[in-house]
Amino acid sequence: MKESELPTLNGLLCFEATVRHGSMTLAAEDLGITQPLVSQRIRALEDVVGGILIDRSKKPVTPTIEGLKYYNELRGSTSSILRATNNAREDFRETKTKISISAYFGFAFHWIMPRLQRLQQAFPDYLFEIQPTNSLNDLTTAHADILFHFSSKIGKYQFEKMLIPEMVFPVCSPEFAAKYDLKSGQLLSDLRNLPLLHKDVDDSRWLNWQRWAQALSVKPSASPISFRYNNYPLIVEAAIGGHGLCLGWEGLINPFIEEGKLIQLGPRLKSETRGYQICSDQYANFAIGNVIKWFIKEVEQD
Repeated sequence: MKESELPTLNGLLCFEATVRHGSMTLAAEDLGITQPLVSQRIRALEDVVGGILIDRSKKPVTPTIEGLKYYNELRGSTSSILRATNNAREDFRETKTKISISAYFGFAFHWIMPRLQRLQQAFPDYLFEIQPTNSLNDLTTAHADILFHFSSKIGKYQFEKMLIPEMVFPVCSPEFAAKYDLKSGQLLSDLRNLPLLHKDVDDSRWLNWQRWAQALSVKPSASPISFRYNNYPLIVEAAIGGHGLCLGWEGLINPFIEEGKLIQLGPRLKSETRGYQICSDQYANFAIGNVIKWFIKEVEQD
């Protein structure tokens, strides 16, 4: 150690949080890092000051006599730094262009969220607010800058464009397929002996198993529905877990198929006039218009 060597701010914050919580694990949760990294940074701090600051021999961990004195001298300074940093972050957030995006839960979780990091990288000066909902009323009254609507042509917004036409087909986990002797791409003709996963609301906007089977002349299940899932992401998780067959929508379910978590079955039911629409009354706004163009390009590149 050199006498002129100064401790890092990260080391000081890890030390202060550990003493305050009496735990490196809780300090790590507070700082949003891992426990080993907290320990590593405190050891580096101890190297700088030339002695042991934390007694690790018992739980909860406690500062040594020298460590407690150091903590008492640092406490006000580290609190001021954290407070000033948080205030600065809030100030910068206030200056960012805010764009609100509203969509149904399934689309928000399975299509928007996987692209959110790339979206933020493309527009680093924008602050995006995602508003997922299951309610048509909430979607249309949210006054969001950009909406992802599932319907036929709406005729309500200044800008409307079909993003992903509706294409629906059964999917299941590989384990479920093996159990019921199903093969990838197999065309189903009879649902009567297969466990099906259902959504909680029988909404005419969304295909359910009965309407899907009727449209494709597939024998429907005669079993009563004993359980329904609250939203589409829950149904997908249940399908991945091997609990049954679920209906998969093109554009939403594809990543799970590509990762091998789900396999695609048939037949496929396609609608030329219904699907996911991107809508906005603010397309003429430079910032919002550019984000809409980015979303459209994302679909074209898929």
